[in-house]
Amino acid sequence: MSNHKLDTLYLMRLLIAIVRCGSFAAAAAHLGITPSKASKDLRHLEQHLGSELLSRTTRRVQLTDAGELAYRQADQMIALHEQLLDGLQRRRSALCGELRITAPDLWGEVVLTPVLLRFRASHPEVRLIADFSNHPADLLRDNLHVAFRSTELNAEPYLARPIGPDELVLCASAAYLDTHPPLATPQDLHQHSLITRSQEYSRHERWTLLDQGREIPLEVAGELAFSSKRAIHEAMRQGLGIARLPRYLLAGELADGTVREVLPAYRPKGSHFYALYTQRRAESALVGHFLDYVIGELTAS
Repeated sequence: MSNHKLDTLYLMRLLIAIVRCGSFAAAAAHLGITPSKASKDLRHLEQHLGSELLSRTTRRVQLTDAGELAYRQADQMIALHEQLLDGLQRRRSALCGELRITAPDLWGEVVLTPVLLRFRASHPEVRLIADFSNHPADLLRDNLHVAFRSTELNAEPYLARPIGPDELVLCASAAYLDTHPPLATPQDLHQHSLITRSQEYSRHERWTLLDQGREIPLEVAGELAFSSKRAIHEAMRQGLGIARLPRYLLAGELADGTVREVLPAYRPKGSHFYALYTQRRAESALVGHFLDYVIGELTAS
């Protein structure tokens, strides 16, 4: 491709990617080009604009004053382009485009995946790319449309829509409860085998139970401790003790009675799932329709 034919939108995306990824190599990998091409094309953009946009060192790249202006304008240009595409989508009856999302691994697999598959069946022209991980995502750096998280909103810099509660349940198998002393108060937990979530190889965990809104903190230690909620779930199912697990993971077993809720009057303090997105994504017809669909599906279930 000769320089005079380089696409302006591509050059704007290149500048944005370099700034957000922090290096030519990372930006090139993100865009699917070689680092040498990224460097050559950025030089072309600088020559075309008649200004140096990036100050390059061996460790990092940094925007110049002209680069700051170009970066802001490039971001607006890409946003306008996406709004144009969204407007054209609205003129057509079928949704199309690409959705890049992230969600916590277990909730994503158990709860969100069936919803995604139904959404894709209804909108076959939409491409879905989902990453299920418990590592916090940077929506701008990773170029994500939506991040689903069980979170406290005061710690998040993004726009948010509530998706549903992230309820926790104290539970044990029917077989375990039928062969062990009954529980009446939270203190009775200390007389039972517990299965806890381990972090850094510790079996100790802090559980917070609610008594009519009043918080009861408990320091507990498990006879078994796992870093994986699936492993905790399996150990609990096999009758090895009492565990604290997400309600969405237990729905079928609670319904058929093979697993029972322990101390239902003292439920564990939970959280809430939110869909996080940027202001730019808030104006996307595809993102808005997708979130409406997810909320509708989860509310109905």
